[in-house]
Amino acid sequence: MLLKFHIHYFTKFGENLFINVNNKAFAMQYVDCGWWIVEITETLKSTVNYFYSVKNKDDIEVISEWRKNHKIKLDKSTEIYDIYDVWFGIDDAQPFYSVAFTNIINKRNHKKYCNEIYEKTLEFRVNAPQISPKFTLAITGNNNELGNWTKPVKMQDDEFPVWKLKIDAAKLQFPFEFKFVLADTETDKIVEWEEEDNRQFITNNFSDNEHKIYAFTTSLCCKNSWRGSGTAIPVSSLRTENGCGIGEFLDLKKMIDWLKKTNQVLLQILPINDSCAFFDYRDSSPYTSISMYALHPIYINLQAMGKLSVEKQSKYEKQKKQLNNSQIVDYEKVIKTKWIFFKEIFTKDRDTCLKSASYKDFFYKNSFWLKPYAIFCTLRDKFKTPDFNLWKGYEKFSKTDISKFEKNNSKSIEFYYFLQYHANKQLQEVSKYARKNGIILKGDIPIGIARNSVETWTEPEYFDMQTQAGAPPDAFSQNGQNWEFPTYNWDAMQKNNYRWWINRFRKMSEYFDAYRIDHVLGFFRIWEIPFHSLQGFLGHFNPSLPYSTHELKQRGLTMDTQRYAKPYIRRHFIVDIFGKYTDDACKIFFNETDKDAFEFKSEFDTQRKIEEYLENEICDDDKKQILKSGLFSLINNVLFIEDAVKKNHFYPRIAAQLSSAYFELDDCTKQKFNVLYDEFYYRRNKELWKSQAMKKLPVLLSASNMLACCEDLGMIPDCVPEVINNLRILSLEVQRMPKNIDTDFANPEHYPYYSVCTTSTHDISTLRGWWKENRKRTQQYYNQILHQHGDAPEICTGKIAENILTEHLKSPAMFAVFPLQDWLAVDENLRRKNEDEERINIPANVSNCWQYRMHVTIEKLLKEDEFNEKIKKLANRN
Repeated sequence: MLLKFHIHYFTKFGENLFINVNNKAFAMQYVDCGWWIVEITETLKSTVNYFYSVKNKDDIEVISEWRKNHKIKLDKSTEIYDIYDVWFGIDDAQPFYSVAFTNIINKRNHKKYCNEIYEKTLEFRVNAPQISPKFTLAITGNNNELGNWTKPVKMQDDEFPVWKLKIDAAKLQFPFEFKFVLADTETDKIVEWEEEDNRQFITNNFSDNEHKIYAFTTSLCCKNSWRGSGTAIPVSSLRTENGCGIGEFLDLKKMIDWLKKTNQVLLQILPINDSCAFFDYRDSSPYTSISMYALHPIYINLQAMGKLSVEKQSKYEKQKKQLNNSQIVDYEKVIKTKWIFFKEIFTKDRDTCLKSASYKDFFYKNSFWLKPYAIFCTLRDKFKTPDFNLWKGYEKFSKTDISKFEKNNSKSIEFYYFLQYHANKQLQEVSKYARKNGIILKGDIPIGIARNSVETWTEPEYFDMQTQAGAPPDAFSQNGQNWEFPTYNWDAMQKNNYRWWINRFRKMSEYFDAYRIDHVLGFFRIWEIPFHSLQGFLGHFNPSLPYSTHELKQRGLTMDTQRYAKPYIRRHFIVDIFGKYTDDACKIFFNETDKDAFEFKSEFDTQRKIEEYLENEICDDDKKQILKSGLFSLINNVLFIEDAVKKNHFYPRIAAQLSSAYFELDDCTKQKFNVLYDEFYYRRNKELWKSQAMKKLPVLLSASNMLACCEDLGMIPDCVPEVINNLRILSLEVQRMPKNIDTDFANPEHYPYYSVCTTSTHDISTLRGWWKENRKRTQQYYNQILHQHGDAPEICTGKIAENILTEHLKSPAMFAVFPLQDWLAVDENLRRKNEDEERINIPANVSNCWQYRMHVTIEKLLKEDEFNEKIKKLANRN
C-alpha cells in the first residue's frame, strides 16, 4: 500500500515540514508554490493517526498543528491513498472544536457511515465544528452525483467535527464545479450557500484501486450567531433540603436540573481541590489548594459513600440538620463533623472498597499523584501542621524516607486514598449527568497553589519560595493583594515543556468540558512580592526589564540609592502619621541618621518583622493599628525597588506618585521619574510579556479539548487582548470593570463574540451590593447607561436588575453567565433580604472567610414556576 500526502504550507528559510505518522516523523519534500509531498510505503495499522510539524535546520520543532487529529481508516483492498490536506492551525472556529461544543452543544446523532470503497474513490473532508444539529453539511455541484445544483448531497458526521463524503469517481464528469452548503437536517432544504466563487475540481488522474482524499475548510455557519447563558456558583454555596451545611458534588445534579429547566447551558463553579491545611476557616478559600489534583473531601456526600451503623447514622442526622439550618457555611464545624463520620465509614468499608475493581482502576490511573498527596496529608496530621519545614526528618521529600513511612502508616495513608476514590466517583457521576442533559460544566484553574502543598514539597524546583504572588494596588485594593502563593520557576517548567501544567489541565478535563484560567495575566507576568512584604507596594512584575543605573543616568536621573530605593523618612512624616504615639514610634522603631532624617532599626526593617513584633506587643488595638498602618506605609515609601538578583538594576515602585517620597522631589526630577514610570508600566515590557505568554499558553491549551476561558481583569497590558484573541480564548467582560480606561462602564453591545460577559464575579460585590456601594457612581449608571431620568432608587429593584441582565443577554458575547445571586435579584420576593450577605469574597482581605450560602434550597428553586419561566425567557439567546 502506498500513501501519498500533500499539503500546502509556507515555511521560513531553513525550515522543513514533517508528517508525524503513528508517532514516527517523516520528512516531506518541497515541490513548488508552497506544496510539500511525501510517499510512505511502510506497513501501517488499519487506523493512521498523524499531524504535521515544522522543524528548523537544527532539527528542533518550531511549530506543529494545533489539532493533532488527522485520521484515516485504511482499507486493505485499496492500493493507493492520495491525501491532499490542510494545516490545522488556530482558526476563527477554534472554540467550536472544544468538547463543550462537539460533545454537548453541537453533539450529533451520528448515523452509520457508508464504508463502501470504489475502484476509484474520491472523498471530500471538511472540518466544520460550528454546525448545529439543526443543520447538516452537504455538497452540490454541476454533476449528477452532486445533485446538479438543486439537490444537496449530505455529508456524513460519524467523525464530527470532520464531515466526510465518498463518491464513485468513475461516475463523475470531470472537470466539475461545486459548493458546500448548509441543509436543514429534517427537510434537506438548502438554508445557506458558500458566498465564495464556485470551487473547481479538475484532475481525473485516478489509478485503479486508488482513494483520493481532499480536505477543505468552509465559512458556512461562521457568523458568530450561537449564544448561550449560564450560572456561576461555588459548590460550597449550594443548599439542598438534605444537605450538611455545605454544598456537595452530587448537589450539582439538582443545579443542572434547574439550568435545564430555565434554558441555560453552562454551570460555572470555583476550584474544588483540597485545601485542608488547618481544618479551620483559613482553608475555606478554594484558591489555597494543597494539591493540584486531589478533590476536596468536604464535597463528598456521606450517604452515597457508604452506610453508618444505626446509632452513628442517628447521630450524624442530628448534626447534619443543625449544620444545614445555618444561613452561612460554617466551614470549621462542617469539616470536623464530616471527618468523624468519614473515618467511621472507612473503618467499616475499607477492606471491601480497596479490593474492588473500580478502586483498583482508580488507584492505578492516579497513583502518581495520589501517593504523594496521601503521605503529605498523613504527615500533616502527624505533625499537626501543613508546614513541611517543621516535619522533623521529612522536611525534604525523599522517596527512600517516604517509602519507609508508607509501610509504617499504611492505614492512615489508605484513608486518604479512600476519600479521593469517593470524591472522584461522585464528581464523575455529576460530569456524566451534565453531558447527558446538555449542560457544560465549567471548572476553574487557579493561578497559584498553597505555599505548604504537596507540589511545593515534592517538586520544589518549580517554585520560588522567597517570593509571593499577588496583584498591584488598584481601585479595588488600595494596598494591592498578597495571595501568599509562591511564584513559579518558569525556566525549570519549560525544560520539560510545562509537563506540570499539562498534567494539571488534563486532570481537569476528566470532569469538565470548559474551564476558566484564573488570572491569565500571570502567564504574561506575575506581580511578585518579596516574602518579607505583606502588602503589594514593594512588588514588581516578573519578568520585566529593570533600569540599570547606567540607563537611568542616560535618562537624566542619577541613582541615589539612599534617597530613592530606601524608605524615605522625615520627622514631619512621623509626627503626621503617629500623632500622640510619635515618641513611642521613634524610640522603638527608628534610628535618627541626620537632622530630621530617620531609618528603620534592622530588627524592624520589613513588614513581616513589624507584624511579628506588634502581634506580641501588649497595647490597645487602636494604638496597634495606627503603628502598623504607619510603619507599613513608611516601609513602602520608596521610588525604586532594586532587583534581588541583578544588583544596580531598579524597578519604579507602583503608585509611587502617591507617596511622600515623590511629593518632596523637585519638579524636574518628578517629570523625569514620570517618564520612566509610564514607559516601564505601559510600553517597555510589551514584547517581553507577549513572548512569555506565547511560550506557555499554546502548549497548555493544546493539552486538552476543553473550552478555554480566562479571567483577564486588572492592570491589562496592550499585548494581552492580542494574545487572547489570537489563541481564541474567551475573555471575561464585566461592565463595571471596563478594559477601555477612558470609559466608566463597558458597553455590552461592544463585547467581543469570543467572550463571557457577566454582571459580577466572586471577587466583587453582587449587582445589588454594588448598587449601594457608591451613590454617585450608581446615579451615573442609572442616567447614562440605563438611560433613566431623575434620582436612582436607593436599592436595585427587581425591574432594574432584569433590565441590566437583559442588556447583557442581548450582547454579542458567546456566553452570558451570571452569579445565582444576580439571577435571583430580578424577583424581589425570592431574593435574599440583605444584599450584603450575598458577597462571596473580598480579595484584599487574605483572612476572608468564604461563607456565602444559598438562602433557598435548590428544591424550592425548582418549584418557583413564575420565576423560572421568566429566567427561561431571558436565557434564550438564539
